[in-house]
Order: sequence, then C-alpha cells, then structure tokens
Amino acid sequence: MAGIRHTFKACMLVGLLPLVGCGVSASPSADTPSIEVRYRGGPLGDVQVRLHESLGGPVVAESISGPDGKAYFMAVPSPEPASYFVTLESVADGGWMLDPTKCESITQTSRCQMALLKRSNRFRGFWALAACVATVSATHAADSWVSFRDGGSSTTQTPLPMEWTPKQGIAWQKELTGYGQSAPVIFDNKVFVTAVDGPMCEKLVIQAFDLVDGEMLWQYERSATAKHASNYMNARAAPTPLVDGKAVYAFFESGDFVCVDHGGELRWHRNEAESFGKFENNHGIGSSPAIGDKHLFLLLEHDGPSSLVAIDKSTGETAWSTERPSTKSWASPIIVTVGDEEQVVVSSGGTVCGYSAIDGNQVWQLDGIDGNTIPSPVAVGDKVLIAARLPEFANDGDVQSNCCLDLSRVVDGKPTVVWRAEKSICEYASPVVCDGHAYFVSKANVLHCVDVATGSILYRKRLSLDCWATPIVSGNSVYFFGKNGQTRVVRAGSEFAEIASNELWNPDSPPTPEHYVETTSTHGGHGHGHGHSGSGSDGKTGQADRPGGGMVARMMAGDANKDGVLQADELPGPFRPMMKRIDTDGDGKIDAKELEAMAKSFAERRKNASASARDPIVYGVAAADGRIAIRTGTRLFVVDGK
Repeated sequence: MAGIRHTFKACMLVGLLPLVGCGVSASPSADTPSIEVRYRGGPLGDVQVRLHESLGGPVVAESISGPDGKAYFMAVPSPEPASYFVTLESVADGGWMLDPTKCESITQTSRCQMALLKRSNRFRGFWALAACVATVSATHAADSWVSFRDGGSSTTQTPLPMEWTPKQGIAWQKELTGYGQSAPVIFDNKVFVTAVDGPMCEKLVIQAFDLVDGEMLWQYERSATAKHASNYMNARAAPTPLVDGKAVYAFFESGDFVCVDHGGELRWHRNEAESFGKFENNHGIGSSPAIGDKHLFLLLEHDGPSSLVAIDKSTGETAWSTERPSTKSWASPIIVTVGDEEQVVVSSGGTVCGYSAIDGNQVWQLDGIDGNTIPSPVAVGDKVLIAARLPEFANDGDVQSNCCLDLSRVVDGKPTVVWRAEKSICEYASPVVCDGHAYFVSKANVLHCVDVATGSILYRKRLSLDCWATPIVSGNSVYFFGKNGQTRVVRAGSEFAEIASNELWNPDSPPTPEHYVETTSTHGGHGHGHGHSGSGSDGKTGQADRPGGGMVARMMAGDANKDGVLQADELPGPFRPMMKRIDTDGDGKIDAKELEAMAKSFAERRKNASASARDPIVYGVAAADGRIAIRTGTRLFVVDGK
C-alpha cells in the first residue's frame, strides 16, 4: 500500500499474495532466525511474514508469527543477502497488507523486530515502524514522509534531534532552483522538492537529493502550460508533491500534473486546465493532493468550474470527478477510513464534506464552517479535527469552526459534532495531535492546547513564532517551526513545557537567495538583486489591484440593481459570512461608506505584506530517519543534530 508512513520504502504490490503455510518441520531454538511482530507493545500473532531479496522480487522465505509474535525461519538463502525486503500480511485480521521495509540480515545473532505502532485510518490494518535490531549493533530501516503533512497527521515515530544552531547540527543545506512554497517529501533516503523558475514561472522543476549528504541526484524540468508573475502575490509551486515506491507526483498551479519515476524520467503528464479552464484565483492554486493505494486525489477550487478528482497513479487517467462549488481555497483533502470505507474528506469554502474514495459520491456534509480556506483537517481514528482561520474582519470568538466531528455517527447526512473550540483558531499551520492533545496556532502566534476527547482548552501560550509550516510530532514532543527559521520544541501534555529552542540562521544575517529574482509589480512584489518588472498574473493593473480594491470589486459584482448598495442576497457566496462584520450600522445592507471602511481596514492589515513575504521563509517541513527537512522559498536544510 502506498502512503504507509515512517516505514515503508517500497513499491506498490499488485494485489495480495496468496497466503502460504510456513512449512516449519522442526522446533525453533534460541538461535533460529526470527522476526518479531508487535503492536502497541505486545506480540501480534497470525501475521504472514515474507522475505524478498529485492523490491517486488520473489519470496525467498516466509513464516507466520505465533502467539509470542515471533515468525521463525528454519531456512534462509545461503549465502544470505546483506538485507531483505520484508512484507507483512494478516492471516486473521481483515486481510490487511503492508508494503515492504528493508531489514538487515537476520541470521546468527540478529533479529528483526517489526513494531506495529498504531491502527491506520487509511484502511483496516496498521501503520508500522520497523526497526532492525541486532545484538551487537542496531540499524534502523529507512522511513518516509510521502505527502503534505504525511497524510494529515504530521507525525513521525523516529526520534528527532532536539538541538541545532547555524554552526552545528545542520547536516547540509542547498540553494534550490527557482522558488517554491511546497513542503519536501522523503522516501528511500531521498528528499524531493518542487519549484517554479523564471520571471513568469515559466519553468516547472522537481529536484531529488540524497537525504544524508545532500548530493543532488537528478532534476526534472518542463515548460509550464500557463504563466504568471513570480512574486509574493501568487502561488509559486505551492502544492506539495507526493511519492511512493514507484514514482514522484507533482501538481503545479499552472495546471500541470507530472509523474516521474525515481530516476527523474517522465511517466505521464496531464493539464488540469484543459478540463477546468484557466484558474481564476487571486493568489493561485495551493491545495496539495492526497495519495491513496491506487489513486491521487486532487482538489481544484477557484472561481471557475471546480472539482475533486481521483487520478489513476499508474496511467494518469481520471478515475472519477465530483463537482465542487466554486470558491477560493488552499486547504488540502485527506483520506480517512470509516468502518470498511475509505473517504476523502474536504474542508473548504464554508463546508466539510466526505466523499467515497471508490466513486466520488458524497457521503455527508456539514455547513457553517467559516474560515476553512487554508488549514487542513486531521484524522484521529473515526474522528476528524476541523481547522479554520479567523475570517476577515472577525474577532476572536466570533466563529466556532474549529471542531471535532465523529464520522462513525452520521445522521441525516451530517456527522455528529463532538465539540467546538470557541477560541482555538488556526492560521496557516494545520493542527496536530499528540497523546490525546490537539495543538492549534493562531494568527496572533498563540498556541492553544485542547483535549481531543472533550474540546476543553487546557492552556494558551504565546509562542512568539509566526508559523506557516504545520508542526511535526515526534514521540511526546511537538516541533513548531517559525517562518523566521526558529523552532520551539514543546513537550506534549496538559501544561506548557518548552524543552528546546533552535535557529537555522542568524536572524541578524539571514541567507538571501543566491540566484532567484522576484518579479516586481504594482502588487508590491519585491525583488532580490535586480527585479523583473511586471504586474499581475495577466500583466494588467488597475484600481482593483490596490489593497482591498479587488475584494470590493468582487463583492460589487453581485450588485444586481447597480444601486451601489449590497443587500444580503446580493453578496457573492464566499462573502456572505462577512455580512454582519462589515454591516457596522446593522441595517442589513452594505453601503459605499461601509465598503470603503472595509477596504481601508483590509489595506491596513496588508500594508506590510510584501516585507513579511521576503525570503527566507520556512514554508514546509518533513521528517524521516531521525532527520528534519526544512524548506524555505529558495533553500533546503536537513537537520540531524550531529
């Protein structure tokens, strides 16, 4: 299964291998090679364990784990290979199967322990972490981080470094081609990033690096089918790529969706704009696809035709497409298993919806979720935490969109709302969950710790970090990454406890881009070095381009009788939740004076937008094999703490 986290560097296995008896004819001894299968600290029996000498290769030895969790191998190849790829398949528990992970030689004094850490919310089975443990020495199998927030949990079971400075603990850093706002992904000791290059983002780039030493392994480039100015007002390679054992998949805001193999060779390409037209979104497309066993799930939302699309990973063909309301959103879908059914959950545009992953049919919908345009949901078993930011012109406490839904209890097409957090507000970073606690970071940089079971706010603490990247959970520690290169590590629990603070660079001398030059424009775009002149995404400027002016223009497009006053029913859908916040005199309509006040307020909020968007900015992170990959617009850092 593709997308298994933290463990499996393997390719997709086609179908389930038939179960074969272990054929043990003699009693095992203490010296018999074995693999121990464990779940939640205890032994797990009735698991078929198979050894392969190569990825997708034939089975060279197999056994079934007993009540003690141990699968004994009475015969292994001779001479024995230095390592195996190990696959696990349930004999008794629903027929789940896990992709291969690498394990060192298991003969003589060595043994391999497969520690199944927690049940998957992807299918009836487990997610796993495999550690190969030898009596003399220990080696850890490579784990992975395959998508945006690694499927939504942003969690690794591998211990991560606690301390680093600009001079120590950073294994390597590389200047990247072009500019990108996506997070890195990691697979098989390789880290992958995407970028756009050129003054009009005319070149699309995928780069692969060795996770350990930073060597660039390959770079794939192609021309973008649509162009836009490269400045802070527009998305620049914002969607995070995906990776599995067969390929790397990268979607760009130009509409290009590219699949390349692990050597950087093209497998397929498709242009979403051919189906959905030119993307009409003020800041471009930023939603990251989700990855499943056979399909990629892409959320395309803009002012034009919008859809949730399932794409066959092998061929790039559309499996199904479900129409979505036209709206502007950067939120990303996640895959959740409810009972025996996989669902694609989309939180966006004021609603949260669940769709069947098989055919795209809508299963349920919850309305009235203001502000869910950027942060994405988090699955916790059958429950989903919904994240939302504070809408424009709203005050803290005006909305109750951050909430917990129980997807196992859907009544009349609506999931049960377990609780609503009145003041736990997200901004750019999505929430994370650790040891029964959920962590939300607001626009004011306040960390809210919430009890997942009850929704009670356990504490609030100002982090003094502006977090654009979603935090990472490792063990009982939560890593918060500031856009300024600073990181705070907090111990999970009902009381705030900061246990480490780190910096990627000296704040007095941050690294500036070595090659990238931003296109300057009347939008306030800035350049490093000699800027390229330009304007909006289509090269035009006008009254609507001033801060707040574009919003007024879009709102006034609904003025059906052209009287310069907006009645509630004339407001375009995305702006209706703002009505009561803009209608300051409470007369049920928005007049020119209130529109002007709104535009001025918006301009005031955005007056430092260009300065705050100057690189270096930490956009995204990933973690695997005890290393943290941290990506700014133009640079990739890998921290190992050494």
